[in-house]
Parts: sequence; structure tokens; C-alpha cells
Amino acid sequence: MLNKMTFGKFLKLLLATLNVPMSHLAKAINVDSSLVSRWVHEKRLPSYAASYLDNIAEYLSRKVMNTYQIKLLDELYYDSIGYDNIKDITNREKIRTLLYNSLNYSIECKKKEKGISNISKSKKQITVNVNAIDMPQMSITNFIDLSGNDKLIYGISNIFSTVITMLEMASKYKRKNNNIIYFTLFNGLDISFLSNNRIGYIQELLQKVLENGWTVYFLLQLNNNTERLFQFIHFLLPIGVTENINVFYFNKYNISLLGNEIYIISGIGALSCYPANQSMVINCGFYLKNKSAIDVFTNYLNLHIHNNANSVLKYYPKDMNEEYHDSLSEIMRKPGNQFNYNCMYYLPEKLYRKFLRKTKLSQEEKLRSLQHYKKQWNSIITNLENYKCSSIYFSESLELLINNHILCLYTYSGVEKVKLGVQDMIEYLQHIIQFIMTYDNFHVAVIFQDTNLVKNNKYSYIIKERRAVYFNSFGSFESTAEVRLSIEEPMTVKSFTEYFNMVWEKISPINKDKAEIVTWLQSYITILDKKN
Repeated sequence: MLNKMTFGKFLKLLLATLNVPMSHLAKAINVDSSLVSRWVHEKRLPSYAASYLDNIAEYLSRKVMNTYQIKLLDELYYDSIGYDNIKDITNREKIRTLLYNSLNYSIECKKKEKGISNISKSKKQITVNVNAIDMPQMSITNFIDLSGNDKLIYGISNIFSTVITMLEMASKYKRKNNNIIYFTLFNGLDISFLSNNRIGYIQELLQKVLENGWTVYFLLQLNNNTERLFQFIHFLLPIGVTENINVFYFNKYNISLLGNEIYIISGIGALSCYPANQSMVINCGFYLKNKSAIDVFTNYLNLHIHNNANSVLKYYPKDMNEEYHDSLSEIMRKPGNQFNYNCMYYLPEKLYRKFLRKTKLSQEEKLRSLQHYKKQWNSIITNLENYKCSSIYFSESLELLINNHILCLYTYSGVEKVKLGVQDMIEYLQHIIQFIMTYDNFHVAVIFQDTNLVKNNKYSYIIKERRAVYFNSFGSFESTAEVRLSIEEPMTVKSFTEYFNMVWEKISPINKDKAEIVTWLQSYITILDKKN
């Protein structure tokens, strides 16, 4: 490992690798050859105060000529720094960093030789070996030059392009450690940044980076601006929520990040955006690729998350089945309007028992499924006497049932696929028709092939007005739900309600007409009767 290599040994290795004589280096940096010789043979160390290391790095970087030299330099840099995306760093910056690292190690070795192991000792003790080291005591971390790739960016289009560039790099690159992407999204960007085409492209890239093993943290500022939170929900839902996504909000509503937006992709780049005029509209940003700079911004956001933020999302892994269903049953029991998206909670106990027996769940899981379902079913029926319940379904769910005889059943352990016979399906559809026509406070809508709507049949959610949102992500309806979570933060719950109402209003009136929906369902019963 290079961090165990002294300055003299490293410089000697570097000169040999690049076929550079000591005399040539001495001439290039305007020093006597004997001084370079003393550095190589570790009889003296260069001074931080002088520009020796910068000049050495500048000269030797121009001597890197072939792939072997590049490969060796990359390996040395990786062993010392541990930075994965090495191609983003110039050869000059690599050499310069390695020179400083090896010089630091040599200084520590000198201290040990002189019996100085505590840096905080008196100035007199520290300067005992000043002639040998030829420098004032100074840590490399106090002065770090930014790389030539760091930029100040102007214009919302250029900010967007930079975000896209970072995400594209992450979508092609797997990072095992520190694989977190930080977004403070929708705090103060110009509306032109939020065009549908741009948001759609960011959504596509985020899906790719999530599939590539990255974790995404969103940090939100919550205030009375529900429109901004509404936009965020509209942005996030098509991606689908996984355990690799977390959303944080400031636990004090008046805390802000001074109006700026920050985008960080660990090991790739940090973009910090600010308003550059009195309009306070963000239109410029600092784009940094320097590892230390990325770490500074990462630590800044982590401090905010640790000290001032809470998670919006509460995840329920498999070992929290009981807690999840207890919470859901309790919330559904509370009075208030309820909104359901792509979830089927409307089976009477008799049918639910019948379909539950067709699953492969254990007897204990079946028992608990029935217990919790009865509570939830009774809560729905009780609330329908005084409160509205609106449900949005996809036509594909019924087509899956009719064509494949598959029903997705909500159970204690998640969403289970149940294989139904023809008579089972007829019974099921007849019950749905009866339920729709019995309860005036129950409203139903069906989404067919409507490209104007956000449609994702890989998840479902339940909103209890002013109380909570419960979310299920079940992939391609495969066995146990992939992700279950709840949201109780009031502003977020309100925004989810508004989002649901927005989707509801966009559905054609004919697809919300009970008589039309019943006719549609009855047509399937007629088809099944012929099969029966």
C-alpha cells in the first residue's frame, strides 16, 4: 500500500516508471540535482511552503506517455486514496496528491525517529527536526487545490445537463461503499427545470441507478407550500419506492438550506446551486469533482439529516408484519374519508376465507391474515355509513384475473397470487358489483389505456385523510410484497390526498360511472358463464 511508502521511495519509483533522470527533474523545477538526490535518498524532505510538489506534479504529468504508466499510476492512486472513479482525475492531480501523501508519511516517520508522537506538543518540540524536514508544520488537509474539472456553471439548462451527466455516470457504475446519492429536490429551482421531459428523463436515470445498487436520499423542506410537495410526489411515484430510497424532512418547518439546491453522487461529483441575483431564482452552481470537496458537501448534508431531519417513510420489513397490520387496522378504524389506489380490500369474510385457503401460507399466517382482514373489512363497512371511500383500479388487474385466473390477495405476509377457478371468478365479480351498487359513499374509477395519467401497477397505496398513507410495492405481483411503508407526516399526507384527487379528476367521467363499470364487469361474467 502506498500509504506505507515514504516520499523518497515514491519519487524514486515514479522517476523510474516514467524514465525521467533526476537531473532532468532538477532542471525542470529549477533546483540543484543534489537536492533531488537528497530527496530520493531520504536525506532531506521538500518544503510545503515552496512550490516543489506542484512543480514536480506539473512536470511529471507530462511524462505519462503509455498505457502501462497510466495503469501503474491509477493503481498507486487507488491504493492510496481509494477513489473509485479514477478516470475523472487528471494525471497531474493524481501525482500531486500522491506526493503530498507520501510526504506526510515521511514526516510522521521523522517524528517517530525523534520521539515525537503527539502533534499537539509545544512548538519547541515540533521544531527539533526542522532542519531535516525543512518546513513549518502544516497539514495537507488545510490546503487542497481543486481539480481542473471543477466548474462554476451558469444557466438552468447547464445545471440540468450537469445533473444528468452525474446520474448517467452512476447508472453505468456500481459502487460498493458510500453509494449514496443526495438530492435536495424542488426547493427553489426555476420552473423551466421542472418540465415534463426533463423530469421524465431524471426519473428514468434514477430507476437505472437504483437497479445498479445505489441508494437515493431526498431532503425536503416542508412548509405551507403544498404545491412543491405535490410535485415531488408526482415525481417519485412513477419511479416506485424501494428500500434504497429514503425521504427526509426538516423537523423544524423554518429550517432551510439558504435557498440552494444540492446534488451529490458519492465518488462522482457535487453540484451546489444558488441564486445569482435578487430574484432568488437558482441559476448558477458550483460543480466539484474533487474528492475532498464531495466529502465536505456529503458531511454537510449528513449533519443536517442527523441533527435537523426525520424520515418521512417508515419501512416495515418482513419481521414487522404484526406492527404493520396493527397500525393499518387502527388507522382504517378511525373516522374519515379513505382513498385507495390499485388495492383490493373489498372481499367479504366468506370469500376471503375461501381464497386464503388457496395460498401456500402457513396455518399461523392464514390465521393472522384473517384476523387482520376482518378488522379492516369491518372498519371499511362502518366508515361507509358516514364517510366517502374512493378507489382507483386498473383494467389490467381484471384482465389478469380473466385471462390467467390470478387474483392478488392481500395477506399478513404480503400480496399473494391465488389461482381461481371459473366459478370462483364469477363469485368474485358478482360480489364487486353488489358492493358497488350497495354503498352510495363508495366511489370507483377504472383506468384503461390513458396516457395522460401516471399509471404504475407495481404498487398500491391507501390514504386515510389527515392521518396516514400506507404503501405496498409488489413488483410483478410475485408472492410477498417487496416493500411496505407508512407515512404520517401531516403535510405529506395532505399532499398525497391532493395527488389522488388530481388523478381522480383526470379520469374520464364514463370510467367513474357506476352503471358503466357494472356493465363492463357483467360482460366478463357473461364470458365466464359460457366457459362454465
